[in-house]
Amino acid sequence: MAQFSALESASAQPLVPVSAMSPELGWAHLKASVSGFKKPFLQDAHQVLITGEHAVLIVCDGAGSKKHSKAGADFISSFLAEKFRELVAGDASISAENWSALSRSIFSEAALALKARAASENKLFDDYGCTCIVVYAGKDFVACSHVGDGRAGYLAPSGHWKALLTPYKGALANATVFMTMLDSQNTDTLIASHVVEGRTRAIVALSDGPEDVCWQVSAFDSTGKKVVDPNQPSNEFLGKIANQLVAATTQKAPQDSLDKLWADFLTTGSPKLAAQVDDKTLLLALRG
Repeated sequence: MAQFSALESASAQPLVPVSAMSPELGWAHLKASVSGFKKPFLQDAHQVLITGEHAVLIVCDGAGSKKHSKAGADFISSFLAEKFRELVAGDASISAENWSALSRSIFSEAALALKARAASENKLFDDYGCTCIVVYAGKDFVACSHVGDGRAGYLAPSGHWKALLTPYKGALANATVFMTMLDSQNTDTLIASHVVEGRTRAIVALSDGPEDVCWQVSAFDSTGKKVVDPNQPSNEFLGKIANQLVAATTQKAPQDSLDKLWADFLTTGSPKLAAQVDDKTLLLALRG
């Protein structure tokens, strides 16, 4: 496979069925974080954890206005990856019933650990602000918890891609919330969780940078006068990308080659992606 290709603009339809893949191949995945157009440095961070039946996608988007947001995004994503690595090693530690409480506890622990790091470095905790998304898929359920904006979804048994989170949007344009805002009084408000029972073949998570090309994020309502956010993953875009991943995995393409091709695609894969000034992180995991 020479490159990844998809559509310039997201659309919910038509449906592109995801090709079959041998279960023996386990989870396949794509991962990359790339800087926005003419940005001097990257502020996104990500982690992908694959262990047996378990897949975990973590996306952290550093706040553009925060001095140490990249350090915050790196710290939170690494901290959460280690915590979930310990949990999936126990195989039965994560369940649909305990996901909400478990993820809230881990998010809170991550925020406290970041606060301690900021104090140890004599820096303002607020300067480490970043959003965070964790998507988990196991044997018989898929779940997501997040703080702030971005997008996440899963492949339903019907073959349609469904959203797993509603991004937090403040009253002002581009306003959201960050991990540095968490405290013991607001976790129920700022940490949102969603669980869907049943086995899924694929999960996806992304920062807000690439959402315009793989998600329907704006449309007119039934009156034709008000713009709303349908929050609908593009069945066509994600189906096409998933099928290219199936083909590459079946051909035993090396993971580092896949990641390089995926980073190139997110950087210049379409005119819209190439012109996007926000950092772009997009993670996708798929199994047979």
